[in-house]
Amino acid sequence: MVYQGPERRRFERVAVELTITYHVHKPISIRMMVGNTQVGAKTFDLSEGGMAITTSRDIPISSILLMKFTLVDKTQTPHAMSITGQVRYNILIKHEEHRLGIDFTQIKKEDKTIIADFVKTALNDKKTS
Repeated sequence: MVYQGPERRRFERVAVELTITYHVHKPISIRMMVGNTQVGAKTFDLSEGGMAITTSRDIPISSILLMKFTLVDKTQTPHAMSITGQVRYNILIKHEEHRLGIDFTQIKKEDKTIIADFVKTALNDKKTS
């Protein structure tokens, strides 16, 4: 069942596909289960407060992830980011593919501003096209 009520997110999101890497930071039991290695994933959407990703790993809700990705701004300047986030939901999309909703818990102020500008630009571009 899909939620039909009013929007509850604090920040606007934009659909964007980026390649990211992450590894489970906490809890240690999950890190040991999935391995202490970098895992590749794709973003589904992004906001200054979080992102949704698709991954082959079944990561439990409340797990803490350390994520790395590069965001290119409107001037084509790349910005490498390293952000910590907490898994808020995990939906099995299809066999061995999960969609994770992640809230950012540790993000540099500069990175948050860059993401907010990226989202604003993308939404404005979408309105004018």
